[in-house]
Formats: sequence, C-alpha cells, structure tokens
Amino acid sequence: MKLVTFPEKRLALAFSDYLRSIGIASHLEQSGEGVGIVLQNQQDFLPARAELDIFLAAPDNPKYWQASWQSGQAQAEPVYESSGVSAISGWWRRAGVLTRAVTLLCLLVFAGLNLLPEFVFGVLRYPAVDALADTGLQWGLQWWRLLTPALMHFSVMHIAFNLLWWWELGGLIERGQSAWRLLGISVVIALVSNAAQGLQYGPNFGGLSGVIYGLLGYLWIYPLLNPAAGFRLRKEILWFMIGWLAIGYTGLLDVLFGPVSNVGHLSGLLTGMALGGAIGLVNRGQVTRGRMA
Repeated sequence: MKLVTFPEKRLALAFSDYLRSIGIASHLEQSGEGVGIVLQNQQDFLPARAELDIFLAAPDNPKYWQASWQSGQAQAEPVYESSGVSAISGWWRRAGVLTRAVTLLCLLVFAGLNLLPEFVFGVLRYPAVDALADTGLQWGLQWWRLLTPALMHFSVMHIAFNLLWWWELGGLIERGQSAWRLLGISVVIALVSNAAQGLQYGPNFGGLSGVIYGLLGYLWIYPLLNPAAGFRLRKEILWFMIGWLAIGYTGLLDVLFGPVSNVGHLSGLLTGMALGGAIGLVNRGQVTRGRMA
C-alpha cells in the first residue's frame, strides 16, 4: 500500500529508513510524480500515517537523518520502477509540461537563429528604448521582447548548459509545486534579469541563465523558510553554481567561452532568493512536502 509520494528521493529515503527503524517495513517506488513509499503490511498504514504527519511538520529533525545513517541505506536503497519505466522515460518524466515546452521553444528559437538570424533576432531581441521595433510598432507595445531574450542562445554549448539546468531545476519546482508556480517565478526573474542586462549591454544579449540562477536562488531559500517544502537543493549543486558565478566575475569565462552576462546571473539569483523568501514565508507551515497516495 502506497503511503506518500515525495518529489525528491533523499526525503523518501530518510522517512523510509526511519519507518524501518521503528519496525514498519516499506520500500521505495519510482513513478512520474517522484519517489513513493510503499508499505509492505497494510496494518501499518495508520501508525505510518501518524508518523508521516510528524515528519511533515518537522522534516529537519535529526532523528530522521540519523536513522538513514544508522541503517546504512541512504546510498544503497533500491528504488523500484512502478511500471517498468525505462531510464530514458524516467528522465523524461522528471520534467513537467511547462519545463518541456520551454525546452522545445528554446530549441526552435535556436534553430531559427541559425536559419534566419537577422529576422529572428530582430523579432525577439530586447527593446531599444530610443528606436522603433522592426515591425514598425513602438517597442513599448511589443511586450514579448521583455521576456524573449531568455529564449535565445548563440552556441551549442550555451544552449546545452542552460537547458540541462532548466530541466533539473525547473522540473523540480514543477513536480514539487506546480507549473503555475514555475511559470510565475520564471516570468518575474526573466523580467528583472533581462532589464538588468538591457541596462548594461543594450538590446544585444540572450540566454536562459539569468532565469536558471533565479530558480537556483528560489530553491535555495524557499525550503529554509518553509520546512514543509517538497524539496531540498543539493549543496554540491548550490556551491558549483555559486562558484561558477564567482569565476565569471574574474573574466576567465569570457576568455574561455566568450562574453558571459554576470549581471544577468547575479540579478536572477537575487530575484529568485527574494521570491523564495517571500513565498516561503507566506507558505510557512503549509504541508506541501509529500503528496498523499
């Protein structure tokens, strides 16, 4: 009997190990929604449900993570596919509809920039305040230009790096919360990071990295202020991305890969952190970490 589904494996492992430590047998089951905890004995459902409520109220209690440490299962626990989903299919299902749609849109724009570069860039570039847009309308009426630079990428490495992190970070938010939450925070982050880049560089820039750093900031701060969140950002990811941002300010990345928009990264990160803090405080105390089966 399935008890609950968590969007992140580490949380499922911690609670499953704790259940095992108090004599409630269970195993993990992978599905498109995340990692589920399946009880081996139906009669354990009520006590396990009571323990789940306590876990959701205080998931950072050391007793749960100590149970994983003592069991030695944190790295070795098998996760069973619930319907024989292949590895590729499982990777595909880690992202939701919105995450996939934005990925496809970025790929289409990338193809357009290679086939019709002047036309596509002219339609999607950030507006120049003192000029008329290419279609003859004033830039202020072409609202999409405030967002569309985030969809433009100018090399294979550029788009590959950005879409990899978009799939991981955006997919985590969409699975753990909702597509609407991902859409809302992504739009706000894109508006701010694009504006910061437009002020510094003019209309000639593009890339999703400002949004990606914003999602990183959101995933970093939100669960700190709302312990009932459905995810935890892995520390190694956080420090890698922060380190990459810091290296960018040395100028080394410009030499290796071409111009890097440090202001877009930093403004996106700070915006995401602010959103994570504000929304985390509003949602504080709400049980959103696990979805009941």
